[in-house]
Parts: sequence; C-alpha cells; structure tokens
Amino acid sequence: MSRLTNKDVAAQLRLIGDILQIKGENRFRVLAFHNAAESIENLGQDIYAIHRVGALTEIPGVGKSIAEDIAQLLDAGRIEFLEQLKQEVPLGVVEMMKVPGVGPKKAARLWRELGVTDIESLKAAAEAQKLRGLKGFGAKTEEKILKGIELLQSRKEERIPLAAARPAALEVVAALRAILPKTTLVQIEPAGSVRRWKETIGDLDILAASPDPDAVTQAFRSLDLVTEVLWSGRTKSRVRLINGLECDLRVVEPRHWGAALQYFTGSKEHGVAMRELALKQGWSLNEYGLTATGQGDAAVGEQRFFEREEDVYHFLGLDWIPPELRENRGEIEAAQAHRLPRLITQADLQGELHGHSDWSDGRLSIEAMAEAARKRGYRYWLLSDHSAGLGMVGGLDAARVREQAEIVRRLNQRWAEQGVDFRLLHGIEVEIMADGRLGLPDEILAELDVVVASIHSSLRQDRETITTRCLKALENPHVDILGHPTGRLLGQRPPTELDVEVVLQACAAYGVVVEINANPARLDLNDVHARRAVELGCKIAISTDAHSAEDLDLMPYGVATARRAWLTPDDVINTRPLEEMLTLLRNRR
Repeated sequence: MSRLTNKDVAAQLRLIGDILQIKGENRFRVLAFHNAAESIENLGQDIYAIHRVGALTEIPGVGKSIAEDIAQLLDAGRIEFLEQLKQEVPLGVVEMMKVPGVGPKKAARLWRELGVTDIESLKAAAEAQKLRGLKGFGAKTEEKILKGIELLQSRKEERIPLAAARPAALEVVAALRAILPKTTLVQIEPAGSVRRWKETIGDLDILAASPDPDAVTQAFRSLDLVTEVLWSGRTKSRVRLINGLECDLRVVEPRHWGAALQYFTGSKEHGVAMRELALKQGWSLNEYGLTATGQGDAAVGEQRFFEREEDVYHFLGLDWIPPELRENRGEIEAAQAHRLPRLITQADLQGELHGHSDWSDGRLSIEAMAEAARKRGYRYWLLSDHSAGLGMVGGLDAARVREQAEIVRRLNQRWAEQGVDFRLLHGIEVEIMADGRLGLPDEILAELDVVVASIHSSLRQDRETITTRCLKALENPHVDILGHPTGRLLGQRPPTELDVEVVLQACAAYGVVVEINANPARLDLNDVHARRAVELGCKIAISTDAHSAEDLDLMPYGVATARRAWLTPDDVINTRPLEEMLTLLRNRR
C-alpha cells in the first residue's frame, strides 16, 4: 500500500461529505467531514505520526467516528463507510458537482429523475433538451450547464503557455505586496510550474507565509485583478483573474515556509523522490516540515520546521536544488554528491546572435534595434534579417545584404569613435529551402559575420524528407547556427517531424551551434533536446529572435530553458566576449 499524504486523506473525507450531500444527509454531518478534511489538509504534522501516538481526535474537527475512519484508511488503505457510499451513489454524480452551476441538489435530481450518472451523460441530456422537462429546470439552465461543462473540459485539456501564466502570477504577487505590510505578508512567491519555468502551466499557484492568513486571503479575493471568487477558505482560495486564468493562493505560517515552498514548487516526481529520501533517513516530509517516523535517531513524532527552503535540502544532506532542475532527472543524486552544475544566468550573456530589423519583418530600424540591445547591457548584437526564399517577409537578396553591410559598417565606426564598447554584427537568417538549398549563394554568406539557418516553410514534410533537408543545409561550411530547429509554436503549431537526434549529431559533427529561441511562443530547442545537444558535444546560442525592442526582454525565458537543460555558461556561446565568440565560430570545423 502506497503511503498517503495529508492531502490524500483530506480528499477521501471530502468525498464522503460530497456523497452525503447528494444523499441529502444532515448538513451538520456533511460539514463534519468537510471541516475535518480542511483541518487535515492544513495540518502542520504528518497524519501518520499523529495516528501512531493515538492523537487523531486532537486534530480540530476530528471526532471519534471520523478518527476511526482515518485510522482505517491509514492502516488498510480504505474506509469501509466510503466503500459503502460508493455502492449507493455513482462517483460520476459527485464529479457532476464540479460543473459550474451544478450543486448537490441538482446533481441528485439529475441522477434520480433522469438517470444521469456522469458529466458525459449530463452533456448528452442537456444537448437533447431533456433537462427542461424537470421542475425548476429550463432552457437557460440547460444552456448554463452546457457552458459550464465546456469550461470544465477546457480547464482539464488546456495548459497555459508560460508567457501568459508567469506575468499573471507576478502581477498578483506584486499587487499583494503593494497592499499588505511586511509584518502581515512575510513571504510570497509563485509556485508550481511557474516557479520551475515549465513551458506550459496547468494551474496558477501562489504561496504566501503570514501570521494572519485571513488578512492575506481577504486581500487576495479583493484584488482588482479578480473577477470571480471560485472557492474560499481561511488558508486557501481560488479566483478567476481578469485575463480569464484561474489562480490558487495557499497561505502557511512563516515557520512552514521552507517546506511549503519546496512542496508546492514540485514537480510531483521530484516531490516523491524527496519524500522517499526523507523516509530512508527516518523522517516524513510534507508541506509543513519533517516529522520523525521513529525509524531513525530522532524520537517518533519529533518535528522540524524550516523558514528557508534551502534548509530543507541541507537537513536531508543535499545542496539546494534550483527550481528549474526539479523534474527528477538526476538532480537529487547530483545534489547528494555536491555535483550540481553552476547554471547559466542572464548576467552571463554578453550578446545576442539572432534578431531582426524593418529590413525584413522587424518593427524598428537597424540602428534602433542595435541601440536597444546596447541599452540592455549587451556588448554585441547580430542583425540577422530573413533571406530571400521567404518572400512573405520581404527577404533580402544579395544586393540588399550588401546595402545593409554599409549601414552596419558606418554604425560600428561611429560607436568606435565615441569609445562605445559595442559591436553590431552583420548576419542573416538564411532560409533552408524545401530541397535543402540555402536562400543565398555561398559567396554572400561568406561575407557575413554569422549565419543562422532556419526552416520556415514546407513544415509538414515527412520525417525523412525534412531531416534530409536540414542535414544538407548543415553541411554548408558557412552555416554557423541552426535556428529554432523544430519550428514549433506552442499552442499553435506542433513541431515538425524532424529527427532531432540525427540533426543534433550532425550539428556536433559539423560544429554548428544550436539555438534556444527564447521567444516563449517557441522555446525551441526545448529543455530536453538542449540537454541532449550538449551531451553530444554541441554548443548552444540563446537568443530572443527579437523583432522589436520589447522582444529583447524575453531573454529570461530562454535562460530558464537553458537552466532546465542543466546548461552552464561554458555551454553557451554568447556568454563569451566578442572576439572569443567569433574565434570559436571560425575554428568550429
């Protein structure tokens, strides 16, 4: 039997309460299970440790009868009373209560009077206009239920792009910091996938520490950013924001902050591995801290709380693990052996090697884009407008490339005369044509500082064709960087059928640098492929593919992807000073 978390136990008690609601049982009995569930979910100790010392009834809201149910669950993995209830009420009927507008009374009537037993049969009945035949139900009720089902299903199916989720979470955090004093809002951070910089997000999660959770949750519910309060409790609330996203806030005591931040950051797989490690050392780890199991040196029930997340890891003999690495891909073993890499940061970057001007599809002039890059602290920036072969964006032919070269030369001369430590590099994003040829002749490519080669057209070619096409381009000695290799647009366009492993092997063999495109619509290469690229011996370039000055501010997304790939500054070519970077490119073959 797998070990249950406090949250697992609470879910079982809450399910009992929900079924009792549908059965029309006494509301005080329903409340007893719901209140016990919330107490256990917010408990600062491991439920097993409390059970071991016979103290379940000391948990607020847990009486003798519910304590017996909990004991059954912990000892045998099931609650007999719940199993009996499941025979009386289909679990699909309970699931129906998740549909906005369907409460326990409506769910019960739909089940008993129409034989509706789950969300799918509810949808079918509403579409067949069967609901309006029930007393108190009408056409509007059917319409609302159908919209509610659609909303519920979209929540399950859709993951939010990081580009939408992260700014929304940070906006909520900033708004709460602005209205609550530090004495009330001691700590607050985005948690979950947002903190790990995962490319898509399931839910928006924010964690706070406060001695006054009521004040924090009340402020959260009252934010101008909030359009609807979906669920509210003393330490947990869920709201819908004005941008349509749903956001959860959890508030813990300051003494629990370290363990809670570790727990709610995830990933699930990392958390499971951490709890297993703790158990081997005689401790049970949950979102509130550590409780001695009696299997180690500490006395059973002894507790440890942590105000800092780093201290949780240190207590278990680990170096602190950056959130981006917490996917159970070897980070715990590396932290035990003190061999975690020194991950790249944005401060390590000295320039960018992919960007556009209004000569192709950018919004600003060459000079304006270069100045925007210089103002962001870069020492060099690559102008790489599109080549011919991608006519829809006015790609450059040989004559216009040479016109650009003169503008670049004059700008660099002016900055040199002014003593400005900045160099505008002249390059191109050359199109890899459908047959593998490049959009410009070799003699033009040879005149450029850096050549980025990318695929933008014929993206639905079969695996063999598009892979062969890419490999042919990589053989060209003038190609320095492979841009956004898979061509994906998150949530809009799937990646091509490219055989990424074969292409990365070729990049390593030919010395071609592989791009992590920092635009959050791309994040291409992704973290898994980027890590593999480095394992094969490739170097990486992180660039924003900027088409405007604002796009240059997307770099954190690319850096985070590189960190999720375990990359160090040495793995990334644009961490190097200009001449060292150019020498590396020239010598790469």
